[in-house]
Amino acid sequence: MNTLTNYSQMEYLLTNNLGGTSSSTGISNNTSRYHSILSVSLNPPVDRRILVSRVSEIVENKNEKHYISTLKDANGYKEKGFDKIISFKHISYPEWLIKINNIFINKKIIMLEKKNLVALIYENFSNEPTKLTIIPYLNDRDIHKNTLPNQLNLKITESKKNFNLINTNFNNKICINTNGLILENDHKINNIFYDQENERGLFAYEEIISKNKIEKVLMPNEKLYITFSSLESIYEIDNFDFIDKFIKESEDKQKSEKIDDILKINSKNFISYRKSTKKHTIMAGFPWFTDWGRDTMIALEGLTLSQNKISLFKEIMETFLENESEGLIPNVFDDYTGKPGGYNTADGTLWLFIAMYKYYIKTNDESFIKKYYKKMENIIEKHIKGTKYNIYMDKDYLLYTGNKETQLTWMDVKVDDWVVTPRYGKAVEINALWFNSIKIMEFFSEKFHLEFKNKISNKILDSFNKIFWNEKENCLYDYINENEKNKSIRPNQIFSVSLPFNLLNDEKSKQIVKKVFDELFTPFGLKTLSQKDPSYIGIYTGNRTTRDGSYHQGNVWPWLLGPFYEALLKTNNYSFEIKKLIKELLKPLENMIQNEWCSTIPEILEGNWPHNKKGCFSQAWSVSEIIRIYSIIND
Repeated sequence: MNTLTNYSQMEYLLTNNLGGTSSSTGISNNTSRYHSILSVSLNPPVDRRILVSRVSEIVENKNEKHYISTLKDANGYKEKGFDKIISFKHISYPEWLIKINNIFINKKIIMLEKKNLVALIYENFSNEPTKLTIIPYLNDRDIHKNTLPNQLNLKITESKKNFNLINTNFNNKICINTNGLILENDHKINNIFYDQENERGLFAYEEIISKNKIEKVLMPNEKLYITFSSLESIYEIDNFDFIDKFIKESEDKQKSEKIDDILKINSKNFISYRKSTKKHTIMAGFPWFTDWGRDTMIALEGLTLSQNKISLFKEIMETFLENESEGLIPNVFDDYTGKPGGYNTADGTLWLFIAMYKYYIKTNDESFIKKYYKKMENIIEKHIKGTKYNIYMDKDYLLYTGNKETQLTWMDVKVDDWVVTPRYGKAVEINALWFNSIKIMEFFSEKFHLEFKNKISNKILDSFNKIFWNEKENCLYDYINENEKNKSIRPNQIFSVSLPFNLLNDEKSKQIVKKVFDELFTPFGLKTLSQKDPSYIGIYTGNRTTRDGSYHQGNVWPWLLGPFYEALLKTNNYSFEIKKLIKELLKPLENMIQNEWCSTIPEILEGNWPHNKKGCFSQAWSVSEIIRIYSIIND
């Protein structure tokens, strides 16, 4: 295996459920400014800062020094440890087996839950002693920025042989604990190079600083422990047994090799405590997203209900319901203040009704539905009468949203004044969600004998079938406004079949599934636009304008496999044969999850073969929708 080619494309992720992370590649070379040994959230889960960028790792054997770490700067690879890697894997945590001559070193990295602490563990698997030198390179900057030369100042304020406390000029403190020996080591790397930022048209260089190094001669089967933490989490450590205990507990949880079990283990990465609400929430994607209303409502079922995490569902749902404004839930929370950062979404609030319905079907819990019934009823009222962003019910009972300057659907890219996929008017999935929201309220009102005066589902259904069906293509128009009935073949029409309450008869439902399969399906997700369309773009590269211009114009989104497979199941009566077929269709995806994707699923892939992963390398709704589908086909 070419470890440089293969492992360098693999990105692992650890989180502490507070917004903090540890992530890098399979060769431990940071290819993105978001990679680090330790990033922490100062206002969970936002205001995130990188404190420890990387470590250089040196093995001394037979009077020769060998780097087992990898580092790339502006001039190429300065440390070439990638050719010493025998194996790399990641389930609960990343683990390497490294070979130098007759020396074998096992390396693990873990991150504690609800603590800003990362531990590196090196174990000598050999029959002879070997010396390890670990050089930490520190930082203190926003995760979205780069540290420029002479921007960072570090000062060791407390020093012992096994402990250092380091202050930064940004008033943060970094604790280093080890069972090795800490020695002073002033060194800078002023031109570390990030390939991913360079590819994205962003500034790709950074300066990082070392103030010390850790040394230890490891006897056979002996371990070197190093922890990096922020001051409020852990100060001085005199016993590292808690690390071995954490690893043992993690190993016990990861004995199953089933893909859905592996995804469930790693799905906890998306759950984070939110300080502003004192409740948990769902991070939309790593490394750069926070919690988004739409993503949360879609991801809730797979991340909570499918895993019997009922109380967690309620807690997360309450975060958004309690921040509802004028009939809308927050689209996103601000990345620094933690407060709602905008309500510009037409579908996020409607997905809430789907989630609440799924919750009731799962639990039969009347009390939680009744607690928020009036609020849900008020949300419907606001949509009917009209609310922000030109969202209102038209005379034909269909929902009209936005104008030519807005981007309110999930295809929401806007670059300056350019709305890349303008879908204002009556969008097909928005109205499928609108119909389902009304049906769900009708269901609850009848079930619990509660008043609901807007029983208009039949009128919505009639209008939907009259105006959305495209006879020529045997599918649905993507959106309709005063200027056009948009004929683009996109995946949005699949929701008319996949949602709990169908809008089409059996024949048309099957035609929708066939159209989507024929023109949009890949084993890794659905394309966002048919390749037959002149506007199709099958690559995702370049600067922000170029990338955003292709975001929903043909690139593959894995989360859409959830609604597609559910539509396929529904139109085939959830038969044994169709479940068997879906299991076969999932095998290429399973292979990627087990190998290149490090037990998670990315945000997007390029539409063109070989479908390279792009965007966030770990996305909540991508993972949750596959977990959800497994829960159905394994039932």
